[in-house]
Amino acid sequence: MLQQLISEFLGPLMKYHQDRITQKKVYEHSLWKFSKIFRLQFWFLATRADARILSYIYLLATCFITVMSLGIAARFCSVNLIFPSLGPTIFMQFYAPSSPMSSPKNTILGHLIGCIVGLLFYWITIQCGSIPGTISLKNVAILGAAVGICGTVMGLTGLLHPPAASTTLLITFGYLGNPLNILAFIGASIFISMEAWLVHKSAGVKFPLWAPKVSDVGPQLHTKLGRLHISKNGCELSVEEIAARLASRQQIK
Repeated sequence: MLQQLISEFLGPLMKYHQDRITQKKVYEHSLWKFSKIFRLQFWFLATRADARILSYIYLLATCFITVMSLGIAARFCSVNLIFPSLGPTIFMQFYAPSSPMSSPKNTILGHLIGCIVGLLFYWITIQCGSIPGTISLKNVAILGAAVGICGTVMGLTGLLHPPAASTTLLITFGYLGNPLNILAFIGASIFISMEAWLVHKSAGVKFPLWAPKVSDVGPQLHTKLGRLHISKNGCELSVEEIAARLASRQQIK
């Protein structure tokens, strides 16, 4: 009688315990199955396939996705967000994400410098009585000066982003037209930088949220004397580099 009462009392409890164990096993199995999706990340696939070919496939897919999303955002906002100089930016951010030039800081602020310099020389073009977008000796000189000033400012500030020089050309030449297009251009550069971070993060590829961890080391110049490593900061130099600095009267720190 006592044994029957105990079994009647503990029976449902034991069944509940067994059901919980079964549910836990099903949950763990499902979680293990779901975790296999992370094998599609770039970092994992690179250990199983030819990394060179895989990097080109990754570049193709990410550039396509970025341009498509930029176009969809432009259609949704009814504002043009696709500009020629953003093409090289997208390429750099997905082909060389580890380069300081591809970081969001250099991308956004570099294009901002390009816009400011372009607006300045667009105003100079108007003040000189020239028509922006026409080819004349005066306009060509202004365009050359604009690109030179843009490159110099980026070099001095360390905000190096090569596509920003084409931004300067576009604005100086009058292609962007009005201030709304320039604001849209800056917004588009922010958009693609955020998207690049999100895509790289999902793929397991290292990409800075803002500033690069490694600062730029200055111009890399190769001469008959050897490589001239021009940098504001001290760095390890080889014997050839020390000789090149001595021969070119560069300061060795």
